[in-house]
Amino acid sequence: MEIVTLQFGHFSNFVGAHFWNTQEKYFSFDTGQHAQEIEVLHDTLFRAGVTQNGIETYTPRLMIYDLKGGFGSIKKMNKLYDEISDYQKNCNWSWKSETYAQAPYPKNEYLQNLEEEEEKGISAEYADNMDNMEVDSTEKDFHLDETVKMWSDFNRIYYHPRSINTISNYSLGDDSMPFDVFSYGKNAYFSQQKEEDSFEENFRFFIEECDTIQGFQVMTNIIDGFGGFTCSFIERLREEYPKTPVISFGITDGQEWSPIGHRRYFKQIMNSSLSTIYLSELSSLFIPLNVHTNFLKHDSTKFIQPTINLPYHSSCVLSAAIETSTFPFRSRRNTIHMHDFVTRLNWHGNTKIGTLDFAFPLPMNVYGDIDTQTLLSNDDRSVLNDLSFPPEPHTSTVYGQSVVVRGIPDEFRAVSGTEKKKSSDVTSDIFARFQSLGGYSNSFFASNVFYPIPNSFPNIFKNLNTDGYIDESAKFIDTHPIHFAPTLSHITISTRVQKFLQNYKTELQKVNFNFFPEFDDGNEGLSHDDFLEAKESLNNLCEVYEDG
Repeated sequence: MEIVTLQFGHFSNFVGAHFWNTQEKYFSFDTGQHAQEIEVLHDTLFRAGVTQNGIETYTPRLMIYDLKGGFGSIKKMNKLYDEISDYQKNCNWSWKSETYAQAPYPKNEYLQNLEEEEEKGISAEYADNMDNMEVDSTEKDFHLDETVKMWSDFNRIYYHPRSINTISNYSLGDDSMPFDVFSYGKNAYFSQQKEEDSFEENFRFFIEECDTIQGFQVMTNIIDGFGGFTCSFIERLREEYPKTPVISFGITDGQEWSPIGHRRYFKQIMNSSLSTIYLSELSSLFIPLNVHTNFLKHDSTKFIQPTINLPYHSSCVLSAAIETSTFPFRSRRNTIHMHDFVTRLNWHGNTKIGTLDFAFPLPMNVYGDIDTQTLLSNDDRSVLNDLSFPPEPHTSTVYGQSVVVRGIPDEFRAVSGTEKKKSSDVTSDIFARFQSLGGYSNSFFASNVFYPIPNSFPNIFKNLNTDGYIDESAKFIDTHPIHFAPTLSHITISTRVQKFLQNYKTELQKVNFNFFPEFDDGNEGLSHDDFLEAKESLNNLCEVYEDG
């Protein structure tokens, strides 16, 4: 049962790069007699193929969209695929021609090291996955915090050429022509389809390879023009797949927000609210994600300390949350189908907007001890970080919830004089805590598969041992490497969403549409009547999530 992944926007591609690097960690190259069964169904997200030279490949079933200059060192054609197209090979053009090539994007030391490992036929990352090999605890520090400027700077994966899609009318970082309006995105989509038709050519390429498509997972910016681009893309998708599950993560880099009251701030509010309105209508489940300044609870900072103003750091937390919450779709044991997952959450039928909270790591020791009281508290004692928006101090009504717990071994170490705790002992206590929320529909999933930490991951952990368990004597990861971490994700559909929508509603009331003519630009521009209709749709959404 295959899943097609769609990524739209530069920050979302930071999230995606972490996501795919993590998938690589699941691959085991131990084919010996004692090789363990692979716990992840790779074919769910990856596709097998053969190049024109007969080389077998295994690449993500994925489409990536970014602006011109946004792909950094990643080329459409790479070592797995021919540099010369069929057209160029068969062309009989006899005239003299000149080639103009742009200087290649420089590769940092980390990427250069990857190439050297590849040439030697050695991958330290793959070696980490083999149980019969010792882990080198003195991994080299590549200073990625200083050298990562684009998501390609820490990307480990090869992509199929059809995965790479450039919005060529706009350039990354071009202040004279910014891609910062919802309507610009819608216009860019239709302009690209006329010129390249990436939907017809590239999207259909991945779809037609699927035997039984399970659904689509979408990661998209919503604060800029990519919100409009994504909405137009999903509209086209829905024409052919009206009932196939679509789970969309609407992603915002909290550092991008302009000061409240500025003109650019209201443009961002319009972009985000329009994206939320339309994507929640087009998707089976829409989850806004925003690494806001105060998303880390006090107790969480005992174990994780990301630098939030670095996209390389903030995106890794969002990626880990997405990866954990969607893990049941790829797990070999107790697999959950996307359709069943969405139906349990949105049993009401019209409650498609959810929230995502995340414990990273899930704090417990090697004996399986965990304070379940810290899982749901709304104060600083909580270990659940709010990745969608800050929680309400009052209790909300939960319509549906999904809890995924990972890194719970079959049994823990025994405290002297006591029996070993089993996984069921720990997970039953955890799930009972969430059961107390009284959700109308609950989905609980547990796995002994830890969240793997590739060496491309930021050095953000402390007070943990190498397997991610609490160790107060441990120091930062650069002196004590972390290779795995237990995690917990919590998706809810509840009345808590109403406050989030109400905030958009309040801010849109302050907007004089006539002062923002750029939203009415082009054939796909938003008219004043369209804007009023969108505000009415927002009002209706607010009513859906009202308590009672």
